[in-house]
Amino acid sequence: MKILGNIDMEKYVCKVVQDDDGRLHYTAGATIDADGANGQNGAAVAYRVDDAGSDALANAGMARQGARIVCKHDWARSVVILGADNEPRIFADGLIASMTWYRHPFRAADDPAAYVDAETVPYIVVPPMIVKRTVGVVRGCLSRVSYRGQHVECVVADLGPANKIGELSIAAARKLGIPSSPRHGGVEDPEVDYELWPGRAAPGFVLIPA
Repeated sequence: MKILGNIDMEKYVCKVVQDDDGRLHYTAGATIDADGANGQNGAAVAYRVDDAGSDALANAGMARQGARIVCKHDWARSVVILGADNEPRIFADGLIASMTWYRHPFRAADDPAAYVDAETVPYIVVPPMIVKRTVGVVRGCLSRVSYRGQHVECVVADLGPANKIGELSIAAARKLGIPSSPRHGGVEDPEVDYELWPGRAAPGFVLIPA
């Protein structure tokens, strides 16, 4: 067993451990990630020009500036597909397409369907520390999340900030009975168990080295 590191959250310290057999695990809260929800599976979209998507534009670092939607924070440019002006690109029906760290092979980076749909696909988000320190490829690997006797298999599909851990897609939260709204859902206390198997692809996905 190896302790990969600790992440100091506001209410607790999360210890990330990798066992000798390669399994990685930690216990944390759960915030809700809407990234990749671009309507590609007929479900709700995360971000819209009218700010009526499942998540708020502000949560993705965007803001309205007159009749335009702009990146209020530079990091927003790593969240959404950009247009020629380096600001969020507006697709049909007012969609602002968001991206996940995992992009389906053979699909173009500017294709909204290239990314993992948070509304319909159970996935988790990991901080860079896990990617850098673990043994085995993390992006696309199998994971499992458990909460109050419920379990769901997931894929590792998104990368979060260095100082945050414990995040999962809308679909994963819904299956676990966790309030699934990206605007006001989630679980604050460390009640959610996360397991990852780096180097073992989730069904329907391939491993993509960082």
